[in-house]
Amino acid sequence: MTLTLSVLVIVALLTIHRICQRQKLSPPPLRLPLIAAIGIPLLSKLAEIVSDGGATVLQNSLAAAITLLWALSLIRILTWGILQIPAELGWWKPTAKILRDLLTLAVITAVVMVVIHRDFRVNLVGLAATSAVVTAVIGLAAQETLKNLFAGISLQVDSPFEEGDWIDLGTTTGIVTSLRLMTTRVRGLDGSITVVPNSRIAVEGLRRFKPEEPVGQMIELGLDYSLPPRQAIELLQHTLHDNRKVLRHPTPKVWVSSFADSSITYSLLTWQTTALELRQLRSSVLEQIWYALHRIDQSIPYPIRDVRTKPSPAKLPSNDITSEHKQNLLSSTEIFGHLNHHQLEMLAALAGCETFAPGESVVRQGEHGDSLFLVVRGTLEVFQANANSSTRHPGRHVADLQASDAFGEMALCTGEARSASVICKSECVLIEIERKHLLPLIEEQPEILETMGSIMAARRQQLQANKQQRAESRRRALIARMQRLFSLSSQEQ
Repeated sequence: MTLTLSVLVIVALLTIHRICQRQKLSPPPLRLPLIAAIGIPLLSKLAEIVSDGGATVLQNSLAAAITLLWALSLIRILTWGILQIPAELGWWKPTAKILRDLLTLAVITAVVMVVIHRDFRVNLVGLAATSAVVTAVIGLAAQETLKNLFAGISLQVDSPFEEGDWIDLGTTTGIVTSLRLMTTRVRGLDGSITVVPNSRIAVEGLRRFKPEEPVGQMIELGLDYSLPPRQAIELLQHTLHDNRKVLRHPTPKVWVSSFADSSITYSLLTWQTTALELRQLRSSVLEQIWYALHRIDQSIPYPIRDVRTKPSPAKLPSNDITSEHKQNLLSSTEIFGHLNHHQLEMLAALAGCETFAPGESVVRQGEHGDSLFLVVRGTLEVFQANANSSTRHPGRHVADLQASDAFGEMALCTGEARSASVICKSECVLIEIERKHLLPLIEEQPEILETMGSIMAARRQQLQANKQQRAESRRRALIARMQRLFSLSSQEQ
């Protein structure tokens, strides 16, 4: 009977093992159950032979061996069938391997103690009390080992990373090849295996990248102070966009990080498909930036020390605007278009030209000013404040200003407060004409003031007419809507 049962157990185990292989599931433990299936019939037969000889110790030993074989085999199979297979089938959350091993060890220890106490009448309680002192001595001598042991248990229970993940421990980076009870093994880019104590990971922490997730990295780069930040950011963004290894989603980002001693520091956030490309991508990006900088006569600054009596001039776009360019823009405006060539030349020489960054406010509603602005390059937004206006929401959007547009005429000619706020959408180059710049022209030819006054009066009249037309259009739209509404109501009745 025992032999027949053993054969059935062996056939069942091999069949289940074959099915698990086909279904790509973890196979059942075979070694100990097969040993038990073969060894129990033999030990049982030997126990029958020994029972006639009266050797009590040998009989007890055989009985304990038979009990332990089938008990330990059953524990291993139950652990596999209850804790491992249902998790792989998605029935519940997987149990950490260390917990399965500890649970199995605890149950096996309890079974062994019960069997020894039953068959050999050994008092294990006294033995445990005697070994407490030895255990304390060993624990003090193996503090680091115990730290790694408990850190390994914590890492497997909490699961901050898995095998196949890319981790960065500061001095060690690579792919996790195994997470063991005492150590973690990491394969670096050079193919070497680094054995890291688990206690170090638990104390210092790590950065983790999953194989299927985009991987980001931060690149710090210093550029010369003579290159305006907006131009530098656009150049860096263009370089990242042209690099085929840089992902478009998530979007790469560039921003000013700090003002260092010899350079402006920029931070570049890039994304790639795998952590294996971190160094290659960094190298290619820096290489492309070097060539892009030299194409515009720029270079990577290096720390130097010299004696300067004044700061080096910045290469702002406004520095490239010539007096002739200013004259052409002034002559294209309504308010200065009537001036002759000499007057335009004089006004262009006096007028200033400045560069503004994106998001800067050129004028603010309600402020008093005495200057007019003429757009040379860039785009600006005009807002009028309302009850809900704030720093983040400056008010109702009125218009966009492009190259050759002018604003601020009323403040220049009448001294009135600004009627709207103007904010840069991009890097802008503006010509600023102040009231004092017009005084030499008016002293030379007072008729200019009368002409400008007529132009401003006509413009104001036109604005009033436009407002009346808009009011009339709104009135007619309201009446038409009411007519449709009441007409619809009459038909329903």
